[in-house]
Amino acid sequence: MVGAQYNFGQRVSVKDLVSDTGASRQPIMAALNRLSSEGFVRIIPQVGCEVINPSYYEIADFYIMFERLEGLLTELAAARRTDSQTRDLRALQARILTIDFDEPRSAVIYCELNRAFHQLIHDMAQSPFVDARQNSNFDMSDFFINQAGGFNHFMADTAREHDEIIEAIASKSPARARGLAESHIGAVASSVLAGLRKHRAAA
Repeated sequence: MVGAQYNFGQRVSVKDLVSDTGASRQPIMAALNRLSSEGFVRIIPQVGCEVINPSYYEIADFYIMFERLEGLLTELAAARRTDSQTRDLRALQARILTIDFDEPRSAVIYCELNRAFHQLIHDMAQSPFVDARQNSNFDMSDFFINQAGGFNHFMADTAREHDEIIEAIASKSPARARGLAESHIGAVASSVLAGLRKHRAAA
């Protein structure tokens, strides 16, 4: 899970990271360069490094892309899945539904199992090129979710939405599976955008 120790637009000090972690400057810079290539930070030559600060509309556009790509992968999964994979997906969903959402670590547990759930759908799709790009989108979505207040606001509802997606995949209904997956991600997007509006209004 990608957290949010640093806020949007916050300056990242290499000197402070060296002091806080005990690591040398070289691995710190390597890590920041990787975060920059993945879109989480901006490295400004002769100035420093800062966390990205996308606009509300840029984040909204990201989620449109994210939901459509997840819809595509779920559509492919419904057409290409095996019976064994469907059983695995049901078993994973059963674990998700046993989460006590009032427990302090529930968000961490949910995030891990939810990623595993969606990864299994991606595996069913048999499209590794698309899967690799969507996994990067999941990392960015986790970052946005944590910037907007965390998973606690929606995880119980979205967990239950998995059931319909499973049934569409099990019945080999690609169009229905795609629509349900897009609605599922769309619900997350709505929660994130509402949380960001609230946070930015309070800032």
